[in-house]
Parts: sequence; structure tokens; C-alpha cells
Amino acid sequence: MTSQAPASSSQGNKSFDRVLSPGEVFLLTLSALSPVISVFIGGNAILHMAGTGAAIGFICGGLIAATMALLFAELSASYPGAGGVYGALNAILGPRWTYPYVILRTVLLFPLLAFGAVGVGPYIRLFLPSLSQEVSALGTLALAALIAAAQIRRGAQVIAAFLLIELVALLVLMIAALAHFKAANIGLVLSPVITLDGTSLVPASSVSTALAVIAGASMTAGADWATYFAEDMRDAKRRMGPVVAWTGLIAATFIAVPVVLMILGMDDVAATLSAEAPIAHFLDRTTSPLISSLVSLGIIVAIFNGVTAMMMALSRQLHAMGRDRVFPEAINTVLRTVSHRTRAPTGALLVLIVIGGLVTFLGERRLVLLSSGNFSECLLLGLALLAGRKAGALSAHFRIRLHPLVPIIALLLSVSIVAANWADADTARISMCLLVAVFSAAFAWHEWGIRAGRGTVRLSGSDLE
Repeated sequence: MTSQAPASSSQGNKSFDRVLSPGEVFLLTLSALSPVISVFIGGNAILHMAGTGAAIGFICGGLIAATMALLFAELSASYPGAGGVYGALNAILGPRWTYPYVILRTVLLFPLLAFGAVGVGPYIRLFLPSLSQEVSALGTLALAALIAAAQIRRGAQVIAAFLLIELVALLVLMIAALAHFKAANIGLVLSPVITLDGTSLVPASSVSTALAVIAGASMTAGADWATYFAEDMRDAKRRMGPVVAWTGLIAATFIAVPVVLMILGMDDVAATLSAEAPIAHFLDRTTSPLISSLVSLGIIVAIFNGVTAMMMALSRQLHAMGRDRVFPEAINTVLRTVSHRTRAPTGALLVLIVIGGLVTFLGERRLVLLSSGNFSECLLLGLALLAGRKAGALSAHFRIRLHPLVPIIALLLSVSIVAANWADADTARISMCLLVAVFSAAFAWHEWGIRAGRGTVRLSGSDLE
């Protein structure tokens, strides 16, 4: 682990072209966090995990996600870069804490990508029953990477067009739910139930509901995807904060409302909760076969669109890490590879396909718990904002009001994530132990490098204007 100088502004400009407007970044971000993936895949996973407790999960999770977006907004407005928020963390907290955060974030981005690719399987199998989950997931990743390898503005235009299909699918779900609204189902929201055998209902445990809130926060989050396009965006320092903040609020609303309405419109609750794809099952029961089939086709397109946007964003994050020499030089060389023709980070895209494809074999529950268990993010973002404000290290381009309420909420949330995951001895505790082990190992590796005289890793992560 050698000491490296921060990536310079000119170096960042050589990687990407500043061609995107705030509106285009908003559309890319909305596609990357993908309301359809969050609702039709994340919703299915949380319904399986917590039953009708998914409503509480998405309501409370949405409020948490919108609040956390404010942290990303202020930090990224001060330190915009393709690496996301780690440039701000490094400038304020230093590499000792930023390095393990970066390593953990890198480990988690692969389950996050794989979760979207795996989730398309049940919908594809509605039309091609013989197609295996593995083939559909790997095919989705490969096709998404081809589009992500195109010139960013062309890719953004394709993604924006497909985003309309996502919104139509969500609208159909909300209309179907409102048309079948049942006042009695409010009790299922206030006192959640879950099915164990597909025929009877039992009260959902407080642990499963708590996990649903954490997973719901993860599913409604994603405004920080905008930060990865900072080096593609014009006037990022002035415009990034508002884009991230408004995206956080809009996305949380778009994602939480359809799931809550769907739960309020269910009739055969046990059969719906036990279905492979509960939301598709709900549409089968509440709409015509033709509408249900068209929506399922739209969902397939929308999920593919979301995975493509995620590919574009995550490849830029990995490229920034390679540029900052976070990993061994052989890996950094691959991650720094950029297409001369399209300026796309083709080396990072290749890494995403290979490792993301392997991670798809973990299964739905493990993927959702891994991708929603980043305890370090809330902790370090909260500490960075508190320390940054105190030290005057943050710019005035975007400021959170009612300070220090938001960073304190983030600190409390990090403790809650650990506690909720620890309470579930079946899967979540194992996932949390794995994440804590990764963070601790990265921290120890960085400290050993300093004591061994190998220097520290300097992470810039930003292309300051």
C-alpha cells in the first residue's frame, strides 16, 4: 500500500466529459435507483421477509432515506467527484476511516447490482418458464453493460426513454390498488402479519418489521447515485446538492406509496404473500390478464433499464478508485481503463459483469440483507457533517437546515442497523458480522501499512472545479 498523490482535477477531466445537465443527471439517478426494482423486486423481497410489515418498512424507510439524502447533498456539493461521497469523507475524516468505508462500499456494490439482475427472473419466467434464474440474471448484466459502454449522453437518453415505462408500471399498480382499497387492511399495516405455510396468517415479529424498515430505507434510497456523475455534470459544485436532495424526496415518495397502497388493496393476503412474486400475483387478481402481462413486460424492460443505469454509475465509482490507486496496481490498471471513443470506463464495467455475475448465486434474501446493511455509511456521513461544519470544511453551495438534527439521526440509525441485524440470528446476523469483518480488516490493513512504513492511501475521489 503506497502513498499516492490525490487525483488532480485535470486527471479527472481527462476521464469524462462534462456534458450532462442537472435534469439529465436527475433522470439517470432516478433510473439507477430504479423505482420499479425497488417496488417490484425489493417489495417482493420485503413482503416475503416481513409480510404486511413491508408497509411500515417502506413508510419509515422512505423517511430515513429522504433524510439521509440531505447528508449526501451537503457533502457532495463541497466535494463533487465520480467516486461519490468518499472524497468528502477523506477530506474531513482522513484516510484512516475513509479507506475501510470505500472497501466496504465496494464489497456491497456487487450484491446491489446482482439484486436487480436476480429480481428480473420471476417476471421473465412468466413468459419463458423454462429459463433459469441464473441465465436471466447473467444475460441482464451482459446486455446492460453493452449499453453502459456507450457514450454517456446517448446512454442517458436511452435510459430516460425507458424510465417512462417504469412510471407507467407504477401508475398501473397504484390505480389497481386504489380500485380495490379495503379499509379493513389498515389493520394489517398497524398490526403486521406474515404467512408461514401459504394458507394461514400469524403476527409478524418485531425483528422482521425492524429489518423491513432497514431494507425499506435501502430500497427507497439512492439519491447518492447522482454523485457518481459529478464529473459528467456541468457546474457540479453549485448544482449537485439540490439534485441529490430533491431526488431523495421524490424517489422515496415514488417507491413507498405504491407498496403501501398494494397492501391496502390485497384480498387473499396469505396467497399473495406466499407467491413467488407477490406484486405480480396482486396484479393478476386485480386486473385483466392482458394488463397484467403488459405490466410484467414493462417491468422486465424497466428492471433492465435500472440495471443499466446502475452499471453506468458503479463503473464510474470503481474507475475513480482505480484512479486513486485504492487497490493493488494490477486491479487499478484495469479499473482505470477508459474507451477512447465513448469515454466509458470499460475496465470497471468488465469487473462489474464478472463479480456481479458470481454474486447472483447468493439468492434473494442474502442479497437484500447484504445490500441494506451498510452501518458505516450512516455513522461516517453523520460524523463527517458534524466535523466538517465545525471545521469550516464544507462549502456554502448547499446547507442542511436544523443542524445538527440530521447527522444525529444518522448516528442513531447506524446503531439501529447493527441492533436489528444482530437480533435476527438466521441470516441478518451473519451478514452483519461479515460486513463488520470487512470494515475491520480494511481498517487494520490501512493501519498496518502505516506502521510498516508503506504510507497511507490518499483518496481524493473528487474533481474540484
